[in-house]
Amino acid sequence: MRRLAMTVGASALVVGSLLGAPMATAAQLTNPAPAPAPMPTPERKPVQLLDCYGSTGWMGCGPGWTWRDGWRGFACYPC
Repeated sequence: MRRLAMTVGASALVVGSLLGAPMATAAQLTNPAPAPAPMPTPERKPVQLLDCYGSTGWMGCGPGWTWRDGWRGFACYPC
């Protein structure tokens, strides 16, 4: 009797896991919606910095350079 109960229980576990497998993927999307296209940005006119007229500036930067706080701290950056 114990052997019969173990066999029925084991087969119920196997059959239950096989029958529940197709339902696990029922909620998954196979074709996700495409991402929206980015909005076009209007073109901007280039900005001419005041120190870029060929002078050395107030910090001694060469012509075509300006003194500002940038990605490496306060330094001379090209215009």
